[in-house]
Amino acid sequence: MVESDRYLTALYALAYSRLAELIGLVDPHRTVEVGAGHGLAQMSDCNWIYSDIVSSAQLCVLNDAQALPYRSGSLDALVLKDTWHHIPNIEQFLAEAHRVLRPGGVIAVFDPYWGELARFVYRFIHQERWDGKTKSWSFRSSDPWNSNQALTFLMLVRDRAMFDTKWRKKFSVVEPKALVGPSFLFSGGVSRRTPISGRVLAALLQWEERRGAWFDHLRFFHVFGLVKL
Repeated sequence: MVESDRYLTALYALAYSRLAELIGLVDPHRTVEVGAGHGLAQMSDCNWIYSDIVSSAQLCVLNDAQALPYRSGSLDALVLKDTWHHIPNIEQFLAEAHRVLRPGGVIAVFDPYWGELARFVYRFIHQERWDGKTKSWSFRSSDPWNSNQALTFLMLVRDRAMFDTKWRKKFSVVEPKALVGPSFLFSGGVSRRTPISGRVLAALLQWEERRGAWFDHLRFFHVFGLVKL
């Protein structure tokens, strides 16, 4: 579906280009995408190790993000596109990530943003849960698709002081950068399609990415990084 849709192809290309920028020049054989799904990063020539908790033909490794099957200090980078908010115990993942990454290794994340428009859509329209009032970063999960799309908002905004206290000795933060505006809403997202042509939506996406920070309240996603100290 993604490969045949001009807008989604442009969206995924943008996401993976930003993630690739975050991790920099790394060995692709020492870079793991966590929650890679069907390996769509290949469309952007990101030839990493693809892993997920659910099997697919494109995967290299089947694993749980909370129990990574890699040697300590063996990886250059971990990439998570739309995966962070699906991890039930995110601090267990962070502990595992710190173990498997070399010093200077990077966790690069693409996840839902918390701008005014995005927060409204995620709370009242989107099929996945947005809970910005929960006291906990963790959540119960009986299915890999269970999630809390507010997770990065909770950790990096609402509870930032607590996050820094717990993790600043292990990771430095590459602060979030918002991207992708109302084109995502007009497209229907990944699972739904609208009558608006992919060509028009892709052009709108390009226009959105040329806007400055003033446009962030209309954006739907962000990228950020954590660098192992």
